[in-house]
Amino acid sequence: MPEISIVLPTYNGEKYLKQSIESILGQTYTDWELIVVNDCSTDSTQEIIDFYRKKDTRIRTIFNYTNQKLPESLNIGFREAKGEYFTWTSDDNAYQPDALEKMLTYLKQNPDVPFVCTKCDIVDEYDKVLGQTEEYDEKKMLINNYVGACFLYRREVAEQIGCYNKSKFLVEDYDYWLRILFKYHKIGYIDEVCYRYRRHGGSLTEKRKAEIQQQLLRLHKEYLKELLEELEGEKALLCCLYYEFAWNGMADAKIKDIFAKQIPEIGMDVKEESDRKIVIYGAGAYGRNAYERYEDKIAFYADRNATLQGTFLNEKRIISLEKMKEMSAEYQIFIAASAMHVYDFIKTLQGLGIKKCHVIEFPLTN
Repeated sequence: MPEISIVLPTYNGEKYLKQSIESILGQTYTDWELIVVNDCSTDSTQEIIDFYRKKDTRIRTIFNYTNQKLPESLNIGFREAKGEYFTWTSDDNAYQPDALEKMLTYLKQNPDVPFVCTKCDIVDEYDKVLGQTEEYDEKKMLINNYVGACFLYRREVAEQIGCYNKSKFLVEDYDYWLRILFKYHKIGYIDEVCYRYRRHGGSLTEKRKAEIQQQLLRLHKEYLKELLEELEGEKALLCCLYYEFAWNGMADAKIKDIFAKQIPEIGMDVKEESDRKIVIYGAGAYGRNAYERYEDKIAFYADRNATLQGTFLNEKRIISLEKMKEMSAEYQIFIAASAMHVYDFIKTLQGLGIKKCHVIEFPLTN
Protein backbone atom coordinates (compact mmCIF):
# COMPACT_ATOMS: atom_id res chain seq x y z
CA MET A 1 0.00 0.00 0.00
CA PRO A 2 1.37 3.44 -0.86
CA GLU A 3 2.05 5.78 2.05
CA ILE A 4 1.00 9.00 0.24
CA SER A 5 -1.99 9.44 -2.05
CA ILE A 6 -1.86 12.38 -4.47
CA VAL A 7 -4.99 13.42 -6.33
CA LEU A 8 -4.54 15.51 -9.47
CA PRO A 9 -7.84 16.87 -10.84
CA THR A 10 -7.56 18.24 -14.37
CA TYR A 11 -9.78 19.85 -16.97
CA ASN A 12 -8.29 20.67 -20.38
CA GLY A 13 -4.90 20.86 -18.72
CA GLU A 14 -2.74 19.81 -21.68
CA LYS A 15 -0.51 22.92 -21.56
CA TYR A 16 1.21 22.22 -18.23
CA LEU A 17 0.03 18.73 -17.24
CA LYS A 18 3.27 17.01 -18.28
CA GLN A 19 5.31 19.29 -16.00
CA SER A 20 2.95 18.61 -13.12
CA ILE A 21 3.17 14.82 -13.49
CA GLU A 22 6.94 14.89 -14.12
CA SER A 23 7.41 16.79 -10.86
CA ILE A 24 5.70 13.91 -9.03
CA LEU A 25 7.72 11.27 -10.85
CA GLY A 26 10.87 13.15 -9.83
CA GLN A 27 10.18 13.06 -6.08
CA THR A 28 12.95 11.85 -3.77
CA TYR A 29 10.25 10.05 -1.79
CA THR A 30 8.84 7.29 -3.96
CA ASP A 31 6.14 5.44 -1.96
CA TRP A 32 3.19 7.28 -3.44
CA GLU A 33 0.22 6.78 -5.73
CA LEU A 34 -1.07 9.36 -8.17
CA ILE A 35 -4.79 9.42 -8.97
CA VAL A 36 -5.46 11.68 -11.95
CA VAL A 37 -9.12 12.69 -12.23
CA ASN A 38 -9.92 13.87 -15.77
CA ASP A 39 -12.97 16.09 -15.40
CA CYS A 40 -14.40 15.53 -18.88
CA SER A 41 -11.56 17.22 -20.79
CA THR A 42 -11.95 17.83 -24.52
CA ASP A 43 -8.29 18.44 -25.41
CA SER A 44 -5.33 16.01 -25.35
CA THR A 45 -5.35 15.69 -21.55
CA GLN A 46 -6.38 12.01 -21.58
CA GLU A 47 -3.64 11.08 -24.07
CA ILE A 48 -1.06 12.66 -21.76
CA ILE A 49 -2.48 10.79 -18.76
CA ASP A 50 -2.47 7.48 -20.66
CA PHE A 51 1.16 7.94 -21.66
CA TYR A 52 2.27 8.34 -18.04
CA ARG A 53 -0.09 5.66 -16.72
CA LYS A 54 1.56 3.12 -19.05
CA LYS A 55 4.97 4.39 -18.00
CA ASP A 56 4.46 4.07 -14.21
CA THR A 57 2.13 1.67 -12.38
CA ARG A 58 1.81 4.07 -9.44
CA ILE A 59 -0.41 6.25 -11.64
CA ARG A 60 -4.14 5.59 -11.90
CA THR A 61 -6.77 7.55 -13.79
CA ILE A 62 -10.47 8.26 -13.40
CA PHE A 63 -12.54 9.84 -16.18
CA ASN A 64 -15.62 11.91 -15.34
CA TYR A 65 -18.11 11.54 -18.19
CA THR A 66 -19.81 14.76 -17.07
CA ASN A 67 -17.95 17.78 -15.71
CA GLN A 68 -18.04 17.61 -11.91
CA LYS A 69 -15.90 20.67 -11.09
CA LEU A 70 -13.01 20.72 -8.65
CA PRO A 71 -14.58 19.87 -5.25
CA GLU A 72 -16.36 16.73 -6.46
CA SER A 73 -13.38 15.68 -8.59
CA LEU A 74 -11.30 15.76 -5.41
CA ASN A 75 -13.90 13.67 -3.59
CA ILE A 76 -13.97 11.15 -6.45
CA GLY A 77 -10.19 10.85 -6.32
CA PHE A 78 -9.87 10.53 -2.55
CA ARG A 79 -12.56 7.85 -2.39
CA GLU A 80 -10.06 5.67 -4.28
CA ALA A 81 -7.04 6.72 -2.19
CA LYS A 82 -5.15 3.97 -0.35
CA GLY A 83 -2.48 6.03 1.42
CA GLU A 84 -2.08 7.08 5.04
CA TYR A 85 -1.36 10.68 3.99
CA PHE A 86 -3.29 12.79 1.49
CA THR A 87 -2.53 15.71 -0.77
CA TRP A 88 -3.66 17.12 -4.08
CA THR A 89 -2.09 19.26 -6.74
CA SER A 90 -3.10 21.17 -9.87
CA ASP A 91 -2.36 20.50 -13.52
CA ASP A 92 -0.51 23.83 -13.93
CA ASN A 93 1.65 23.65 -10.79
CA ALA A 94 4.69 21.55 -9.86
CA TYR A 95 6.46 20.13 -6.79
CA GLN A 96 10.09 20.65 -5.93
CA PRO A 97 11.87 17.25 -5.88
CA ASP A 98 11.96 16.90 -2.07
CA ALA A 99 8.47 18.29 -1.33
CA LEU A 100 6.79 15.02 -0.32
CA GLU A 101 9.81 13.88 1.70
CA LYS A 102 9.96 17.13 3.69
CA MET A 103 6.24 17.24 4.44
CA LEU A 104 6.05 13.57 5.41
CA THR A 105 9.09 13.91 7.68
CA TYR A 106 7.49 16.92 9.37
CA LEU A 107 4.24 15.10 10.12
CA LYS A 108 6.07 12.03 11.42
CA GLN A 109 8.21 14.18 13.69
CA ASN A 110 5.15 16.13 14.89
CA PRO A 111 2.45 13.55 15.60
CA ASP A 112 0.15 16.16 17.16
CA VAL A 113 0.00 18.20 13.93
CA PRO A 114 -2.80 17.13 11.56
CA PHE A 115 -1.76 19.10 8.49
CA VAL A 116 1.35 20.82 7.16
CA CYS A 117 1.86 23.40 4.40
CA THR A 118 4.96 25.00 2.88
CA LYS A 119 6.21 28.14 1.23
CA CYS A 120 5.78 28.26 -2.56
CA ASP A 121 7.43 30.10 -5.42
CA ILE A 122 4.96 32.03 -7.58
CA VAL A 123 5.93 31.67 -11.25
CA ASP A 124 4.52 32.98 -14.52
CA GLU A 125 3.62 30.98 -17.61
CA TYR A 126 7.32 30.92 -18.60
CA ASP A 127 8.49 29.65 -15.17
CA LYS A 128 9.93 33.04 -14.21
CA VAL A 129 9.77 33.47 -10.43
CA LEU A 130 7.54 36.44 -9.57
CA GLY A 131 7.75 36.10 -5.79
CA GLN A 132 6.81 33.78 -2.95
CA THR A 133 3.68 33.05 -0.98
CA GLU A 134 3.29 34.81 2.36
CA GLU A 135 4.36 32.98 5.49
CA TYR A 136 1.55 30.99 7.10
CA ASP A 137 -0.13 32.91 9.92
CA GLU A 138 -2.71 31.09 12.05
CA LYS A 139 -4.71 34.21 12.90
CA LYS A 140 -4.60 35.76 9.43
CA MET A 141 -5.65 32.37 8.10
CA LEU A 142 -9.07 33.09 9.56
CA ILE A 143 -9.36 36.09 7.21
CA ASN A 144 -7.79 34.68 4.06
CA ASN A 145 -6.17 31.52 2.72
CA TYR A 146 -2.54 31.43 3.88
CA VAL A 147 -2.04 27.70 3.31
CA GLY A 148 -0.90 28.04 -0.30
CA ALA A 149 -0.88 25.13 -2.71
CA CYS A 150 1.59 22.68 -1.17
CA PHE A 151 0.37 20.63 1.79
CA LEU A 152 0.01 17.16 3.29
CA TYR A 153 -2.49 15.84 5.83
CA ARG A 154 -3.25 12.61 7.61
CA ARG A 155 -5.86 10.15 6.38
CA GLU A 156 -7.62 10.27 9.75
CA VAL A 157 -8.05 14.02 9.30
CA ALA A 158 -9.96 13.40 6.06
CA GLU A 159 -12.05 10.76 7.82
CA GLN A 160 -12.94 13.27 10.54
CA ILE A 161 -13.47 16.33 8.35
CA GLY A 162 -15.28 14.59 5.51
CA CYS A 163 -15.58 15.52 1.85
CA TYR A 164 -14.80 18.75 0.03
CA ASN A 165 -18.00 20.78 -0.17
CA LYS A 166 -19.44 20.92 -3.70
CA SER A 167 -21.27 24.16 -2.92
CA LYS A 168 -17.96 25.86 -2.07
CA PHE A 169 -16.59 25.81 -5.63
CA LEU A 170 -13.65 28.27 -5.94
CA VAL A 171 -13.07 28.27 -2.15
CA GLU A 172 -13.36 24.52 -1.54
CA ASP A 173 -9.75 24.38 -0.36
CA TYR A 174 -10.03 27.30 2.07
CA ASP A 175 -13.29 25.89 3.42
CA TYR A 176 -11.57 22.54 4.07
CA TRP A 177 -8.57 24.14 5.78
CA LEU A 178 -10.87 26.19 8.04
CA ARG A 179 -12.76 23.07 9.03
CA ILE A 180 -9.44 21.45 9.95
CA LEU A 181 -8.36 24.53 11.90
CA PHE A 182 -11.65 24.75 13.81
CA LYS A 183 -11.38 21.10 14.83
CA TYR A 184 -7.64 20.70 15.50
CA HIS A 185 -6.60 24.33 16.19
CA LYS A 186 -3.24 23.68 14.60
CA ILE A 187 -1.60 23.69 11.15
CA GLY A 188 2.12 23.09 10.67
CA TYR A 189 4.34 25.17 8.40
CA ILE A 190 7.65 24.50 6.64
CA ASP A 191 9.40 27.77 5.80
CA GLU A 192 11.04 26.37 2.68
CA VAL A 193 10.00 26.52 -0.97
CA CYS A 194 8.62 23.11 -1.94
CA TYR A 195 6.32 24.01 -4.84
CA ARG A 196 5.91 26.19 -7.93
CA TYR A 197 2.51 27.87 -8.07
CA ARG A 198 1.80 29.14 -11.56
CA ARG A 199 0.00 32.45 -12.08
CA HIS A 200 -1.27 32.86 -15.63
CA GLY A 201 -4.26 34.29 -17.44
CA GLY A 202 -5.82 30.88 -18.09
CA SER A 203 -5.85 29.76 -14.46
CA LEU A 204 -9.10 29.51 -12.52
CA THR A 205 -7.77 31.85 -9.85
CA GLU A 206 -6.91 34.60 -12.32
CA LYS A 207 -10.07 34.32 -14.45
CA ARG A 208 -12.54 34.38 -11.55
CA LYS A 209 -10.97 36.65 -8.94
CA ALA A 210 -14.12 38.64 -8.16
CA GLU A 211 -16.22 35.49 -7.89
CA ILE A 212 -13.68 33.94 -5.56
CA GLN A 213 -13.80 37.02 -3.31
CA GLN A 214 -17.61 36.87 -3.18
CA GLN A 215 -17.46 33.20 -2.24
CA LEU A 216 -14.90 34.04 0.42
CA LEU A 217 -17.24 36.59 1.98
CA ARG A 218 -20.12 34.10 2.00
CA LEU A 219 -17.85 31.55 3.66
CA HIS A 220 -16.83 34.01 6.35
CA LYS A 221 -20.46 34.84 7.05
CA GLU A 222 -21.34 31.15 7.31
CA TYR A 223 -18.51 30.60 9.81
CA LEU A 224 -18.97 33.89 11.64
CA LYS A 225 -19.59 32.29 15.05
CA GLU A 226 -16.38 30.22 14.85
CA LEU A 227 -14.37 33.14 13.47
CA LEU A 228 -15.46 35.45 16.29
CA GLU A 229 -14.45 32.84 18.86
CA GLU A 230 -11.05 32.22 17.27
CA LEU A 231 -10.35 35.95 16.74
CA GLU A 232 -11.39 37.15 20.19
CA GLY A 233 -9.15 40.08 21.14
CA GLU A 234 -7.64 40.33 17.63
CA LYS A 235 -9.17 43.72 16.94
CA ALA A 236 -7.29 44.52 13.72
CA LEU A 237 -8.39 41.27 12.10
CA LEU A 238 -11.94 41.58 13.42
CA CYS A 239 -12.04 45.09 12.00
CA CYS A 240 -10.87 43.76 8.64
CA LEU A 241 -13.63 41.18 8.67
CA TYR A 242 -16.25 43.77 9.62
CA TYR A 243 -15.36 46.20 6.84
CA GLU A 244 -15.25 43.46 4.23
CA PHE A 245 -18.84 42.68 5.22
CA ALA A 246 -19.88 46.34 5.45
CA TRP A 247 -18.36 47.34 2.10
CA ASN A 248 -20.16 44.55 0.29
CA GLY A 249 -23.68 44.88 1.67
CA MET A 250 -23.37 41.96 4.10
CA ALA A 251 -23.44 43.81 7.43
CA ASP A 252 -27.00 43.97 8.68
CA ALA A 253 -27.93 45.55 12.03
CA LYS A 254 -27.24 42.31 13.90
CA ILE A 255 -23.73 41.93 12.46
CA LYS A 256 -22.95 45.60 13.11
CA ASP A 257 -23.98 45.17 16.73
CA ILE A 258 -21.86 42.03 17.15
CA PHE A 259 -18.73 43.76 15.84
CA ALA A 260 -19.37 47.02 17.68
CA LYS A 261 -19.23 45.11 20.98
CA GLN A 262 -15.90 43.51 20.05
CA ILE A 263 -14.40 46.62 18.39
CA PRO A 264 -15.92 49.73 20.00
CA GLU A 265 -13.38 51.85 18.09
CA ILE A 266 -15.46 51.52 14.91
CA GLY A 267 -18.05 53.73 16.61
CA MET A 268 -16.01 56.77 15.53
CA ASP A 269 -16.78 55.91 11.88
CA VAL A 270 -19.65 58.28 11.06
CA LYS A 271 -21.60 59.15 7.92
CA GLU A 272 -20.09 61.74 5.61
CA GLU A 273 -21.44 65.27 5.62
CA SER A 274 -22.34 66.58 2.17
CA ASP A 275 -21.48 70.23 2.82
CA ARG A 276 -17.92 70.00 4.28
CA LYS A 277 -14.57 69.61 2.56
CA ILE A 278 -12.45 66.59 3.46
CA VAL A 279 -8.92 65.55 4.28
CA ILE A 280 -8.17 62.03 3.09
CA TYR A 281 -5.90 60.15 5.50
CA GLY A 282 -3.92 57.79 3.30
CA ALA A 283 -2.00 58.95 0.24
CA GLY A 284 -1.29 55.50 -1.14
CA ALA A 285 -3.17 53.37 -3.66
CA TYR A 286 -6.47 53.63 -1.77
CA GLY A 287 -6.16 57.40 -1.52
CA ARG A 288 -5.56 57.61 -5.26
CA ASN A 289 -8.61 55.41 -5.90
CA ALA A 290 -10.77 57.67 -3.73
CA TYR A 291 -10.04 60.71 -5.89
CA GLU A 292 -12.62 59.89 -8.58
CA ARG A 293 -15.39 59.79 -5.97
CA TYR A 294 -14.40 62.85 -3.95
CA GLU A 295 -12.46 65.03 -6.39
CA ASP A 296 -14.48 68.18 -5.73
CA LYS A 297 -14.53 67.74 -1.95
CA ILE A 298 -10.88 66.92 -1.26
CA ALA A 299 -8.94 69.79 0.30
CA PHE A 300 -5.82 67.84 1.32
CA TYR A 301 -4.35 64.38 1.68
CA ALA A 302 -2.56 63.38 4.89
CA ASP A 303 0.01 60.64 5.37
CA ARG A 304 2.37 59.45 8.09
CA ASN A 305 5.17 59.04 5.55
CA ALA A 306 7.35 62.13 6.06
CA THR A 307 8.83 61.85 2.55
CA LEU A 308 5.37 62.42 1.04
CA GLN A 309 4.52 65.44 3.17
CA GLY A 310 4.72 68.64 1.16
CA THR A 311 4.32 66.83 -2.14
CA PHE A 312 1.12 66.56 -4.18
CA LEU A 313 -1.30 63.78 -5.09
CA ASN A 314 -3.90 64.56 -7.74
CA GLU A 315 -2.90 68.22 -7.36
CA LYS A 316 -3.78 68.13 -3.65
CA ARG A 317 -1.09 68.85 -1.08
CA ILE A 318 -0.11 66.01 1.26
CA ILE A 319 0.08 67.25 4.85
CA SER A 320 1.38 65.75 8.09
CA LEU A 321 -0.83 63.99 10.62
CA GLU A 322 -0.23 66.82 13.07
CA LYS A 323 -1.50 69.33 10.51
CA MET A 324 -4.51 67.09 9.87
CA LYS A 325 -5.29 67.16 13.59
CA GLU A 326 -5.26 70.97 13.57
CA MET A 327 -7.70 70.95 10.66
CA SER A 328 -10.06 68.29 12.04
CA ALA A 329 -12.51 70.83 13.44
CA GLU A 330 -12.90 72.44 10.02
CA TYR A 331 -12.62 69.43 7.72
CA GLN A 332 -14.03 65.91 7.70
CA ILE A 333 -11.37 63.21 8.06
CA PHE A 334 -11.78 60.30 5.64
CA ILE A 335 -9.76 57.08 5.95
CA ALA A 336 -8.57 55.54 2.66
CA ALA A 337 -7.10 52.13 3.44
CA SER A 338 -7.56 48.42 2.87
CA ALA A 339 -9.84 46.58 5.27
CA MET A 340 -6.74 44.93 6.77
CA HIS A 341 -5.32 48.34 7.78
CA VAL A 342 -8.42 50.31 8.78
CA TYR A 343 -8.01 49.50 12.48
CA ASP A 344 -4.45 50.88 12.55
CA PHE A 345 -5.66 54.09 10.90
CA ILE A 346 -8.50 54.47 13.40
CA LYS A 347 -6.13 53.94 16.35
CA THR A 348 -3.75 56.54 14.92
CA LEU A 349 -6.58 59.08 14.72
CA GLN A 350 -7.61 58.28 18.28
CA GLY A 351 -4.03 58.78 19.39
CA LEU A 352 -4.10 62.23 17.82
CA GLY A 353 -7.27 63.05 19.76
CA ILE A 354 -9.52 63.00 16.69
CA LYS A 355 -12.98 61.84 17.76
CA LYS A 356 -14.67 60.96 14.48
CA CYS A 357 -13.91 60.03 10.90
CA HIS A 358 -15.46 58.38 7.88
CA VAL A 359 -14.05 55.14 6.48
CA ILE A 360 -14.29 55.13 2.67
CA GLU A 361 -15.91 52.02 1.24
CA PHE A 362 -13.93 49.91 -1.22
CA PRO A 363 -16.34 47.15 -2.29
CA LEU A 364 -15.39 44.24 -4.49
CA THR A 365 -15.76 44.89 -8.20
CA ASN A 366 -17.27 42.36 -10.60
